[in-house]
Amino acid sequence: GFKLQAAITEAAKNYPEQQFALIDEVCEGEQPENVTSLLFEDNASAYLTGLIAGKMTETNKVGFIGGMESDAIGKFDYGFRAGVKAANPDAEVMVQYANSFSDSALGKTIANQMHSKNVDIIFTCAGAVGIGAIEAAKENGKKAIGVDQDQSYLAPENIITSAMKNIDVAVLELLSNVVEGNYKGGEIIINTLSMDGVGIAPTSNKNVPPDVLEYVTAEAEKIKSGDIKVPKNKEEFEQFNK
Repeated sequence: GFKLQAAITEAAKNYPEQQFALIDEVCEGEQPENVTSLLFEDNASAYLTGLIAGKMTETNKVGFIGGMESDAIGKFDYGFRAGVKAANPDAEVMVQYANSFSDSALGKTIANQMHSKNVDIIFTCAGAVGIGAIEAAKENGKKAIGVDQDQSYLAPENIITSAMKNIDVAVLELLSNVVEGNYKGGEIIINTLSMDGVGIAPTSNKNVPPDVLEYVTAEAEKIKSGDIKVPKNKEEFEQFNK
């Protein structure tokens, strides 16, 4: 994960013959020849969940809870905001950062506060903080959006979709290249929607209406073709809104 960037950068220098793979981050400075970075088009998967939230909200108020402000979480944040606005220009997105990835009680508190302000769908990208937010959704009869994996098992009636980061697909591709002798160290690989590196959970059809899923599928094709440029930071989001 991105928190290990400094450790991997140092280890790569100390063990030049050893190959490393770093997920969600590139090394500081010039990328070492013995480190491969696996990045993900998280802004695209977040955008798709934002489209769903924008179409399904009944209050025109949805929420985003982030762990800590960073480029990695920012892709989820601004991708989601853009998706909501594209699907429903009248919807308001309430955003709050927890400054934690481990405090599930805090996640529940933040979600409860958002629910009290009429937010009916919350997307949380904050590790265990998200577990607390999902608990709040269950208790308050609200909807939630999972992250990184299909989290519908945590609350089958409340989680409408999840923004998938298909790390398994990316790692399998990397290891296949190693086995087949095609591995090249020092690469920065961005796993995109077109590569099946990201997407939405396959269980989305359980709680998302068919017409909304059809709309999302059509918009996904526009992302793949380049017709939609999904923002990944504040500056790009501001341009997207113009």
